[in-house]
Amino acid sequence: MADAQNGCSHVVVRRDITSLSPQEWSRMASVIQRMHQEGWFEYYANIHNREFGNIHGNDNFFPWHRRFLRDFEEVAQRYDRNFALPYWDELRDSRSPASSVVLSSRFIGGNGFGSCVRDGLQSNWNMGFPSNHCLVRSYDRGSQMQPWYSPEYIFSIMQRYNDMHNFREHIEYSLHGSVHLGMGGDMSTYWSANDFAFWLHHANLDRLWAQWQSWGHGSTMDGQNQNGSPMSLGSRLPHYGDPVSSTMQIGSGRMCFQYAGGSSRRSAKAMSFVAEPPNSSEDGNADAGLHALPEHLRKKWFPMLANGQAPSGAPMNGTRSIQSVSRASGKPLLYPAPLTDMWVSMHKFDRNSVSQIMDEARQFVAEMNGAKYLSPY
Repeated sequence: MADAQNGCSHVVVRRDITSLSPQEWSRMASVIQRMHQEGWFEYYANIHNREFGNIHGNDNFFPWHRRFLRDFEEVAQRYDRNFALPYWDELRDSRSPASSVVLSSRFIGGNGFGSCVRDGLQSNWNMGFPSNHCLVRSYDRGSQMQPWYSPEYIFSIMQRYNDMHNFREHIEYSLHGSVHLGMGGDMSTYWSANDFAFWLHHANLDRLWAQWQSWGHGSTMDGQNQNGSPMSLGSRLPHYGDPVSSTMQIGSGRMCFQYAGGSSRRSAKAMSFVAEPPNSSEDGNADAGLHALPEHLRKKWFPMLANGQAPSGAPMNGTRSIQSVSRASGKPLLYPAPLTDMWVSMHKFDRNSVSQIMDEARQFVAEMNGAKYLSPY
């Protein structure tokens, strides 16, 4: 628990799910099981289904889901006052999502057997919405999943866009969609909140938004709402009716949570704070390869790094420098899976915008690999 502040009498700290001890996870899983038994998953799946068109494809996306996550967390705290919704650092697992420990029997379980989830937290759960059915997962590549978006690409988005509309659109059309589609089953439906993976996924998206906010965007809100009207801090959130402003500052008002590491860690503009490197020894120099990119690529994709302020000991630019920071364990970036036509239609996304962002993502991978960049992830 963090210290009380700004109207919060009890501020909890959301942590990476993989950092939880077996005892901490067991305690959390007990709360989640009770919430399921008492109908809360059905309740939240119903809300998400009903509000679906109001909260996707427009700039309600981030503030609405922050409010939704906090609603879930507040209910969980009726059972355990110290419950803090964990997040899944899925960017760390983006190269091979199905291999993540999060999707093992230790945590939330993996792919469905005959579609139904048979291990982990939600093993053999029967869901009540929209009708009685087992919780379904069906990976998009059989027993595997297609790659998700890399930490480098998300880090690039966070640096290149200073307005909510472009930041939201690029995240929603990339990482948000790829995780839902990769896991399939309930996660690829209007009622995706049935799967606890939904809550872990959106907690991570919220964490990334909080980090972006700490880079000088604490009150940034623009774009359009579900009706096409301009979004502002005074806009009202669908279902809840709360003003957007009530969600903008975590650790304040009703948003009585923080993310592990605190604001000083989040404000640091380093890729290791966006996604923890798989090898903890890389934490201090995960950005070295980015600083070694040719100047034109740093300016184009990583403008915050284009001022030449590399970490101590990191070479700057030129092919020779790039090769000098290559790691034996580093690998070229993979091309992420695009959004499917079904997903685009389901969300009523603007197809031209989706196409532009998908093309940009492919261009990013091609140019990074062309520069011989090797990822530590």
